[in-house]
Amino acid sequence: MSFKEWLDFPAFDFERWREEASNIKSDETGLWRKPYWSPSLRCSELPAKAIAPQENGNAWSLTESIQHEEDLMPALLGGADGIRFQHEFCKWQWLSKVHLEMIYLDLDADQVHLAHFPFRKMIANGWKGSCTRSVRGLTVEEACNHTDLLSAIPSIRKWAISTCDLNNPVEVLCSGLVQAQGAFDTFEAAGLNKAEAFQAFRWIYQVGPNVLEGVAMTRAMRIIWQRWLTSRGLKCGAIWLDARTYLPEVDEGLRTDRFIGMTSAAYSGAIGGVDSLEILPHDADCRKASADGKRWARNIQHLMREEAGLHRVFDPMGGSRVVEAWTAELVEIAWKSFENNVLP
Repeated sequence: MSFKEWLDFPAFDFERWREEASNIKSDETGLWRKPYWSPSLRCSELPAKAIAPQENGNAWSLTESIQHEEDLMPALLGGADGIRFQHEFCKWQWLSKVHLEMIYLDLDADQVHLAHFPFRKMIANGWKGSCTRSVRGLTVEEACNHTDLLSAIPSIRKWAISTCDLNNPVEVLCSGLVQAQGAFDTFEAAGLNKAEAFQAFRWIYQVGPNVLEGVAMTRAMRIIWQRWLTSRGLKCGAIWLDARTYLPEVDEGLRTDRFIGMTSAAYSGAIGGVDSLEILPHDADCRKASADGKRWARNIQHLMREEAGLHRVFDPMGGSRVVEAWTAELVEIAWKSFENNVLP
């Protein structure tokens, strides 16, 4: 019988792997080290996602920001099930032919003119999604006004933590905790129901091309959010992780050269367990991204779902020694940093 090396592999030598892996030392000198081996590692049990229960696998919403009315229908027909309005010129009339119960409609309350949106009608039409105000620098008056405005809509998410301006995972996690603590103090000063408010949060952040680092950071965000809620005596609840890919630089090349980095970032978010994912088109730094750019960005997610099947298994990277080690390391170092700098 002939030997076919592409079919016949030797048995995995665990002892040899452990011996060699345990000698690898991290050369990271930044905010956190990246341990490649931990002799007493324990797998993290991830909290449920916000978009769907664990038994539904690794679902996420394919999201696209809409800047012009003519972009809406191509996005929906192209498979986007998450629509984001984040500009002051976005209007309710753009949605006149849209079945709200079939999409996630996300309004940026800091930018969109909310007075132009008929909330009662939207509720009657099955609105799901969010109308979030950033909690960074949130005042008591703003908190009260936003709560009153959306008091009749308990099912949508009303508050947002944003760390899109940060890249280092430790900084992302610490900033998220600092913003959560600030919101806690503001809600308390305003006399609002904190238990209810903290069930309606989104965490908006940026994912980059380092796949394992991005997966570990996304997993750590879920874990550290539950830990923070527990530390404040609040009921545990899933936070909606809203990821947007970074836009790679192009040095004397074509904008299409960005596709590898964009795809790596999207892959990182998807298998890390985001609830919604937006891939910025490769030409998004122009005044207006092209129709092809938006279509190609959507198709990256379609390929990850329909071809790679990344939506089928909950926490697909769970159990990986490197990912588990990095997740645990990020949670602990971020929590320690937060406690040392924020808590009394």
